[in-house]
Amino acid sequence: MLGGIVRISRFVLSALLISASGCAAAKPATDLTYQDVPPDRIADRLFLAGTIAAVEQCEPPFSDVNVHRPNFVSPPPPVDGGCGGTARSAASQEYIDAVSRITALHDTVVREWEVRLRSGPEAAETRATGAMLLHCLDRAGFTQRGPGDPSLASYGIGTGDPALNNAAQRCSDESGYGVRTAAQRLRTLRSVLGTHESGISGIAKLRPVLERAVRPDGGPDRTRFGLPE
Repeated sequence: MLGGIVRISRFVLSALLISASGCAAAKPATDLTYQDVPPDRIADRLFLAGTIAAVEQCEPPFSDVNVHRPNFVSPPPPVDGGCGGTARSAASQEYIDAVSRITALHDTVVREWEVRLRSGPEAAETRATGAMLLHCLDRAGFTQRGPGDPSLASYGIGTGDPALNNAAQRCSDESGYGVRTAAQRLRTLRSVLGTHESGISGIAKLRPVLERAVRPDGGPDRTRFGLPE
């Protein structure tokens, strides 16, 4: 009798395992593809910046979510990339709504990212990493120029002084400031993106909406926007 119970139990257990595995296989896995996106392609892959640029003939927008090592010699281009204007205003409402939705999520992510970088342990890490760069500049003969606590701004970095910018770039590379800063920014950005997973997945579904406004040759469908060829 015991053997029969064991056989029945094994049968029931096997059935449950098959059922469970079947459910797991049928259920879509959580989409964490943002973790695998190269740090310098986040704007294009997640916020469809390249597709918007192709339609509106502008530089890809949302460049502030692309993570690079700090470059004090050649600052990055403006975040909006010159997009919008006539091409967007003349586009279909479907296209305008899609870009507005993408922009809103981008702006939310950037705000939350900035708050995270300015708060708690992340802010302390930013200060400690910045001190490495400033100490290197001190040794190179560049001292604080402005009032307040020592910072990149009070040292005048980014004000257009070529000698200072070149020294800051050397110090960034030699002290490890650049590597550590890029790693921190990427880690915190991906953490914020993880809280907006459903929104990111929704944006991916908007790609066909944007692509319908691009001609097969890769240029914008200007006639669709009522613009001259």
